[in-house]
Amino acid sequence: MRETSRAEVRLIADAVASETIMRYADVLARSPYAQQTMETTAQRVATETAHAIADERVAHAEEIVRAAEAAAGATATRTAERVAEATAAGLAAESSAKALAEARDAAGEVLGKARGELDDVLGKAQGELDEALGNARTEMAESRTEMMRSASAFARKEAARAVAEAVAEAPHVVDVRVGKAADPVRVSGHTHALLPDVLLALGAGCHVLLVGPAGTGKSMMAQQAAEAFGREFHALSLGPTTPMSKIFGYYDAHGHYHDTPFRRAFEHGGLMLLDELDSGHPGLLAELNQALSIRSCAFADGMVDAHPEFRLIATGNTYGTGGDRQYVGRQALDAATLDRYVVIDVPVDEDLEERVALAYAPSRTADARRVIENVRELRATAAEKRLPVMFSPRASIDAARLLEAGASVEQAVRWRVVRGMSAAHRAALGLDEDAGT
Repeated sequence: MRETSRAEVRLIADAVASETIMRYADVLARSPYAQQTMETTAQRVATETAHAIADERVAHAEEIVRAAEAAAGATATRTAERVAEATAAGLAAESSAKALAEARDAAGEVLGKARGELDDVLGKAQGELDEALGNARTEMAESRTEMMRSASAFARKEAARAVAEAVAEAPHVVDVRVGKAADPVRVSGHTHALLPDVLLALGAGCHVLLVGPAGTGKSMMAQQAAEAFGREFHALSLGPTTPMSKIFGYYDAHGHYHDTPFRRAFEHGGLMLLDELDSGHPGLLAELNQALSIRSCAFADGMVDAHPEFRLIATGNTYGTGGDRQYVGRQALDAATLDRYVVIDVPVDEDLEERVALAYAPSRTADARRVIENVRELRATAAEKRLPVMFSPRASIDAARLLEAGASVEQAVRWRVVRGMSAAHRAALGLDEDAGT
């Protein structure tokens, strides 16, 4: 064959080969296999990226986005390279640099499309993430506000409770200036509102008769008065059968004299409390009149003059007029006995009642206040209807003790406030037959 013919055949063969390579490369690059591979890769990468972004453990979403873009680009590039390599391998016999370049161009186009779709997916995911973060921040701010509001309310309640307990436990101080004394008389602790009046009368050199309902703090005021004046405190409760020897002393069978609290207070300048004066025997009280009026007393062992600082406080539930509907066993006191005393009325001091009761129930202040209010209501109703029932401050105080020991409000009221009350009295007070309150 001529050389010219050979050259022409080569040209024709090259043309056919090039056209074949281009046709097959183009077809392969646009084949369903290549497109499906690209789409699958893009969807898988976008899905993985969206899941990573949505993960609450991811702290920096922007870093994830950049990492996802890099991963998607690398994955798509490798995929395109594998497609191109597969194309080149399938057409190895007919491959050429031009066909490979075109295949890579096609892969680049697919990669660009995949990257565009990935950008859309990532942009949407980023928007959803921003929205979710915004909502979370809003909810967190609202939760923080609500938490602060609740904490503030709790703190106020705790502060009020602490203040109430501190007030109930804080010592109250009473200063009373007596006459021309340079220093006032001072008493600390829970005190009755009338204690200054009692101290004033004692400071004036008078003996005092405190008259008032049971449980109003009359005996306690006597103790506090002794403390205020720095005197030794002596006490004796009187009754219809109290013998003379309990006041004036006696000699035993061996000839030994036995003194009494009254003798020690009278001789050495103490403060004597004669509790329940209106229960004492009239003869005994008549003997006391001399000691109080002339400040000299005939004891079993002889006459003794009163110490200048001797003072006597007597207590009673009546004004010496005899028994009444509540204090049926009281004796009538003659005018001579009453004339020895400065008489001070001692009503219920409800502030004192509350302070003392709360001091005995520091962990149940709310329940103690409930019982106190109940006692006050019953007391007012009984006084209005003149019922022969007693609701003294001792009822509130003892009920508070029971509460602190673990009793319920109903138990404390039933055991201490309304115990033993008749059906008629319960009905008059508006109490249920079976209820504690």
